[in-house]
Amino acid sequence: MAYRAALLNFSKGEISPELEGRFDLSAYQAGLRHATNVKIKRTGGVSKRMGTRFVSECLSDTARLFPFQFSDEQGYALEFGQAYMRPLALGGAVLEEGLKVIDITTGATTTIEVNYHAYEVGDQVYLKSDDVPTFGMQEILDRWLTILSVPDANHIVVDWDSTGYTAFGSDTGTDRVGSPPAPPTPPVVPPPLVEPDPPPTGSGSGGGYVDDPGPGDGVHWEYNRNLDTHLQ
Repeated sequence: MAYRAALLNFSKGEISPELEGRFDLSAYQAGLRHATNVKIKRTGGVSKRMGTRFVSECLSDTARLFPFQFSDEQGYALEFGQAYMRPLALGGAVLEEGLKVIDITTGATTTIEVNYHAYEVGDQVYLKSDDVPTFGMQEILDRWLTILSVPDANHIVVDWDSTGYTAFGSDTGTDRVGSPPAPPTPPVVPPPLVEPDPPPTGSGSGGGYVDDPGPGDGVHWEYNRNLDTHLQ
């Protein structure tokens, strides 16, 4: 009769194929045949390894992400690109003030009414509602939209085809009654630097591959004072 015993200790991690079947060894009793996307605990158990998930696309193809730890409880990922920086935290992008959507007009491009929005062409907006059932047009929620045009202070046109979407209902958020304060004047941003050509390389003078003056055949290392390096 076959007998299967539960293994509770995996402190040896993933064992070599040479140890398969060597149940007489202690390493076999504390190992795993395959351990994928797991972390071995000091106490012998295993836990799933932390992974990543898609949050949003970078604004630039050349953007770089840098970790930033503000305090023991506040950590951020900072997206740096040419002339901009965008913070991300808690699994998403840090957003500005949530403005109330007054109405949405569907079509090949979508027109959104937001009182005194102060947005400009090229800005990105993220639609999210605290009361999803009353919002109505749920197909447009939880996505980034780029502003194509700004007809007036209360309307924006975004690059999204909403033809055939359900009707918009109502929304929560801040309903501005006047224009917000003007943002500060942006600083002058220099153009991006062009990567220079790599410097020329070579052995230099006074060094390189030389015959061994000592007994026997072979080569030796010679120190080149001009290049301050060793050459073979």
